[in-house]
Amino acid sequence: MSSLYTEKIRQNADLLVPISECPFGDPIAGCPFIPYYALKNERKQMELVEVIPQEELDELRKFHRDCMAKYRNGEWKPKNPKMKTI
Repeated sequence: MSSLYTEKIRQNADLLVPISECPFGDPIAGCPFIPYYALKNERKQMELVEVIPQEELDELRKFHRDCMAKYRNGEWKPKNPKMKTI
């Protein structure tokens, strides 16, 4: 079992939630995080951050930020939302 307290994991902590599960409920079609959900093991999903190339992590981050912006702006509605809009 590897440590979750590595420099790389700390630097990419913002990706731990979207790698573990979609924070908006069901992921949209084409979501690059979907393959990680198949592991169904949160620790293993988080440990992947250590082996995924930083360039790929940066692309995942960009996708997630764009997705959050679309959600906040009402451009799309998730099928089974986990978050409630206030």
